Amino acid sequence: MEKVKKHFIIIIAITLLGELYFYPINGSFRFSIGVVALNIVLLVIDDFNEIKLSIFTGFSVLILRIFLGIITTNNGTIEIIVTNLPASIYYMLYGIIAYAISLRKHRDNPLRVILSLFLIDALCNIIEATIRQDLNLTLFKFILLIGLIRSIVAFGFYIIVESQKNIIRKKEHQKRYIQLNTLVSNIQAELFYLKKSTNDIENVMNLSYLLYENIKDNDKINQDALNIAREVHEIKKDYYRVLNGFENFLKEFAKGESMSFKDIAFIIEGNSKRYIEERNKKIEFSIVINDNIYINKYYSIFTILNNLITNSIDAIEEDGYIKIVQDIIEENIIFTVIDNGKGIGDTLTPYIFNPGFTTKFNKNTGIPSTGIGLSHVKNIMDELHGDIKINSNKKETEFIMSIPLHSLKIQ
Repeated sequence: MEKVKKHFIIIIAITLLGELYFYPINGSFRFSIGVVALNIVLLVIDDFNEIKLSIFTGFSVLILRIFLGIITTNNGTIEIIVTNLPASIYYMLYGIIAYAISLRKHRDNPLRVILSLFLIDALCNIIEATIRQDLNLTLFKFILLIGLIRSIVAFGFYIIVESQKNIIRKKEHQKRYIQLNTLVSNIQAELFYLKKSTNDIENVMNLSYLLYENIKDNDKINQDALNIAREVHEIKKDYYRVLNGFENFLKEFAKGESMSFKDIAFIIEGNSKRYIEERNKKIEFSIVINDNIYINKYYSIFTILNNLITNSIDAIEEDGYIKIVQDIIEENIIFTVIDNGKGIGDTLTPYIFNPGFTTKFNKNTGIPSTGIGLSHVKNIMDELHGDIKINSNKKETEFIMSIPLHSLKIQ
């Protein structure tokens, strides 16, 4: 139904634009803007068959002009039909010829498209003028000139429309790319804790089995310990399958991939500004990239910066600023994240990277946050052989991260 409605609107629009016209010479022959609209539709809209479009448009033009002739002139109905029938035939022939020469298949060739539109326009006009018995040398020259102008104008509009489509497609692609990179970055961060849990599971299984070995004189406890060891072993196998699946996904996704710091900054900036808007805060956000180099382990940088930025946003009450600066000093990449939030006291600073440590609580429930964000950061920094320091006071908090260049596999 939506498709029929769209096609109906297109036909009506072309028909109405057909009433914007001028007469080049005395007689009933006239040039209208409707042909330009028809050309644009033929080039832009693929789901409307050329022949159907031209036939329906031809009938629509005829009906409208018969109606206008009846209410604006004293001519009889037959005379009005005879006068306007050639214009209807013009539109019908236009689409038929466009279909016959496969106009739409050559839209990537500007010269061919313009020439084809010009020839179709000129040929249909010559046929119409012949039917009207108005064709002469002067009109023939006008037909060629107007045909060329209308063809160039129509193709120009087509180029504009396609440019807008490309911009929209690029934005959509960019949006999906950002979402995918953010998702993979989050998965990579969670893998640190999945890996840690595998060691815990292994320890529980070993302890259960040791208990089974050591308590031979109590059959019930001995059997329970063995059952626990078996169950934990099954859990461990399932856990490894999930962990390996995620790791293989990340390896395949990032295989041979690299990303520049400016691209990373672009994605992080977009995500951060959306997060700021969701929190209804007025925070000035900026990223300064001084060395636009390419790295392979860019998900690590995503995870580190996203966690620190989220903490900064949460630390700022209503308005403030967050600034990130990247530099290279002595074969180390330096990232500095600065915010003017409420800060972290000196007594708390030594504990902020401990798993579970948090100073954030839900205002409504009083439930503390998980406290794993900064421990994520510390784990990643350790894996990259990097170092993270914090300077904080009531006015400003500054996280300084130093990562060896070779740890990020610079290309």
